[in-house]
Amino acid sequence: MSTPSITLTHAFTLKLPVAAALSIPGTPVGDRSYIPVVEGGTLEGEGISAKVTPGGDWAIVKDGYGKLDVRVHAITPDNEVLYIQYSGHLELQAQLELKRSALADSILSKLPGLEAASSSQAPPEPTSRPRHSNLGLGATPKQQSGSNGKSHSAADVRLKGALTAKRKRQEEPLAQVEDEEEEETSRAGAIGKKAKPSGSSNGKGAKKDPFAATGVEAQRAAQNQPRIVVVDGESVDLSKLSKTQRKKINKQLKAQELSTSNEIPTVTAKIAPAASSSSPTKALSTTSTSSTAPALTPLQAQMLSKLSGSRFRTINEKLYTTASTEAVRMIDAAPAMFDEYHAGFREQVRSWPKNPLDRIVELFDASSSSAKGKKKGVAEVAKGGKARFSPGALVVDLGAGEGGLAKKLVPKGIKVLCYDLVTTSDGWVRKQDTAALHGLPLPGFFDSNDPLGLHPPPEGAAPGVADVAVFCLSLMGTNWIHMLLEAKRVLRTGGELIIAEVSSRFADGFEAFVKVVKMLGFKLDGKDASNTHFVLFEFTKLGREEHVRSLEGVEGSEIDPNNTSLDELAEHGKSLLKPCIYKRR
Repeated sequence: MSTPSITLTHAFTLKLPVAAALSIPGTPVGDRSYIPVVEGGTLEGEGISAKVTPGGDWAIVKDGYGKLDVRVHAITPDNEVLYIQYSGHLELQAQLELKRSALADSILSKLPGLEAASSSQAPPEPTSRPRHSNLGLGATPKQQSGSNGKSHSAADVRLKGALTAKRKRQEEPLAQVEDEEEEETSRAGAIGKKAKPSGSSNGKGAKKDPFAATGVEAQRAAQNQPRIVVVDGESVDLSKLSKTQRKKINKQLKAQELSTSNEIPTVTAKIAPAASSSSPTKALSTTSTSSTAPALTPLQAQMLSKLSGSRFRTINEKLYTTASTEAVRMIDAAPAMFDEYHAGFREQVRSWPKNPLDRIVELFDASSSSAKGKKKGVAEVAKGGKARFSPGALVVDLGAGEGGLAKKLVPKGIKVLCYDLVTTSDGWVRKQDTAALHGLPLPGFFDSNDPLGLHPPPEGAAPGVADVAVFCLSLMGTNWIHMLLEAKRVLRTGGELIIAEVSSRFADGFEAFVKVVKMLGFKLDGKDASNTHFVLFEFTKLGREEHVRSLEGVEGSEIDPNNTSLDELAEHGKSLLKPCIYKRR
C-alpha cells in the first residue's frame, strides 16, 4: 500500500487593513481583543477577485495560548457576497513567557550577586530560541555575545547603560541629585510610590495582560494628589506649582535644613518686625536656640516673594474674570486661597506710592485737606455736611479683605461692618456675596423689576440706614454693577459711595464709568486721579425724584433707564472695567 501524498496549492491571498485593537474583558468566552477591519482590503486568487467590505474583525481570545477568529465579507465584481471565516491557535502566551524569562536573565546578569536567582539555569541554545512572534509582537532581535558568555541584545545594552548611569547619579552630592530629580522627573516619584504593581511573596511579579491598557488614569490621579510642604510657617502645595517654582521651593527647603542641621531647637520664639500703622506685617513663628531666630536670606525672601506674587496673580485674575457666585464657590472649595490672595496683595501694594486703604482713611479725618476736597486732582465737595462726619456714622465695607478699614476706623469711634468671601477667624469680616441683592443683613428695599429704582417703593418699604459704602479695589466680579445696586439698597438718601479702583481698568477713560454710576442713582462729588496706580471716586446717593430728574435729557446711552434688566446692566458693566490680566512668565 502506497503512502498518500499531499500537494498544497496557493488558493487565495487575503489583505486586510485594520484599525487599533479594542479590548473587551469579561466576555463569556474570556477576555477578547477585537481588531476592526477597515476599507481597502482585497481577496485575490485563481478565479476569485473581490473587495473586502469594512466592518469585519479579528477576534482574539486569550485562553492560555490564544485563539484567532477572523470573519470578513467580500463583494465580487458581479456583486456576489462572500463570507470568509477562519480560525487558528496562537502560542502567544508561551512565546511571551520565553520573552519574559530571557529579559529577566538579562537584567539579573547585570546586578552583582543575583546571577544565581536567574529564572533560567543555562543560557538558551540557538536551537531553543523562540521563533518569530506574529500579530505585531515583533521579531527576535539580533543578539550579541557579552563578556559573561550570555547573549546581549540592543535592549540589553541600553539597559546596562541605564543601570550604570543610575549608579553614577547615586554617587553625586545629595543636593544635586534632588535638583535633577525635581526638575527632570517632576512627580514621577509620587507616581511610582502610589502605583507599585502587586506581586507574590517570592518577589516575582504577577503575569501582566499583554493587551491591557496602561495605567494612565492611575498616574494622573497620583499626579493630582496634594504634596504639602511647610516653608517658613506657610503651607505650600507643590502639586499646583510649575517645575521652576517647585525647584525654587526645594532649594529653599534645603537651605533651611542646612541652616538648622547644627542647631538643637530649644526655644520657640515669635518675631514680629516693627511696622507702621499703614503697613501691618504678619508675625513669623520660628524655632531657634535663642530669642533671636535667623531671618530669611535675601535670596530666600526673594523666592518666597515671587511665589506669593505668582499665586496672587492667578487668584486675582480668576476673581476678575468670573461672576461673584463663581468666586464664592472657588473660595468655599479652597478657603486657603483667601489668605494666599491677601498675602500677595500686601506684597503688591507695598510697592505703590500710597495704599488706597490709607487714602480712604484720610477721608474720615475732618481736619485733613483731602477730606475737604482741596488736594490736587480732587474736585470741590458739595456744600453741606458729609454723611461720613455724622454722629455715629455707619460704614459698610464691601469686599473688606482682612478688615483693614475697620481696624483703623473703629478706634476713632466709627462703626464699620465688613463683608467679603469668607468669615475671618478674628471676627472682623463676615462672609457674604456682596453682589447678591438683598444679601446684606441690613434694611433697604430693592425691586428686581425696577433695578434703577425709578418707581415709588411700596408703602412701608424699609429705607437704607448706612451712611457710607466703601469699595476698595473690590469691584472685581463680572457682575460688579450688582454690587453697586446692593450698596445703593442699604445706603440712606444722602449717603456716600466711596470707590477706589485700579487706574489701568479704565482703558477708555473715566467718563463711561461715572456715567453708569450716575444712572444707578448717584451724584459725583469728587474724583482723585493723582495716584499712579488707583483712582478715588466720591459719590452721593440721590433721592428717587432727584434721580429721575437727573436722567431727563440723557442721550447717547447704551442702556434705556426705563427699560432695562439686571442681566443687561451686568453685561454692560463687563465692557466698562477691564479685568486685570497678567502676562505669563
